[in-house]
Amino acid sequence: MERIEHYDDYRRFLHDWFEDRKVRFKFFSNRYFCQKAEIKSPSLFTEVVKGHRNLTDQTIPKFIKGLGLTDSDAAFFKILVHLNQTQDPKERELYMAELRKFRDKVVKEVIPAEHYEYYSRWYHPVVRELACLVDWHDDYEKLASMVEPKLRVREVKDSIAMLVRLGFLTRDEHGAYHQSAPSISSGNHIHAAGIRNLNRHFAEMASDAIEKYTPKERHISSMTLGISADAYRRIEQEIEEFRDRIRRIVFEDHGSDRVYTLNLHLFPLTQKPGE
Repeated sequence: MERIEHYDDYRRFLHDWFEDRKVRFKFFSNRYFCQKAEIKSPSLFTEVVKGHRNLTDQTIPKFIKGLGLTDSDAAFFKILVHLNQTQDPKERELYMAELRKFRDKVVKEVIPAEHYEYYSRWYHPVVRELACLVDWHDDYEKLASMVEPKLRVREVKDSIAMLVRLGFLTRDEHGAYHQSAPSISSGNHIHAAGIRNLNRHFAEMASDAIEKYTPKERHISSMTLGISADAYRRIEQEIEEFRDRIRRIVFEDHGSDRVYTLNLHLFPLTQKPGE
């Protein structure tokens, strides 16, 4: 579905958001949303989407909680609700002006799975970020020395050339590099061998980071859970929504000075009874 900034009607956004969740998570329902939003009436979501009821100052925060919006998206949602529900022409103009400030936010570009080359080496995404963070002026040795673990100069040169060739990086007339899209994703259901190798390598690096970095520089924790298949699907949804919020936070960040990797792992440690 489209990002929230592309909507002019909050009811249409709610409809599309709900349909998207139903496709991705088979268990999703009005009742589940209302439980998450702490709304007593399981029919409220449907009634709002159909235009039978409006949102109020009391229900807007509950919907924001159920939708799992970031602060920026929540602010946009509030303005969009007021814009759609007000009958005052002057208020509409004010809300329209506010909405224009939020337009053209983060655009997530989904990388085709056939771009195996991008996923074939763990450092390609790192170089893509780092090349835009520092003034390195074609000093490949400087760029290579900044990556942990250290890279060879030839690896950085080949990585930059590949990123430019495939369109992940562009170069302006001053020689500075820029990302073609601020946020990229492989999609939710791609199982290419290159992506599996990339995830495997980052998981191994996360293990090394436990001893390599102080707790002030890394955040690593674990939980061991006894859950049902239904709970697994609900946690999976929360992870996807969390990833989306992280993506928004990164886009709104200014003054980036370091490249991080964020790994989320959820996998079974036991077999089901009878297996």
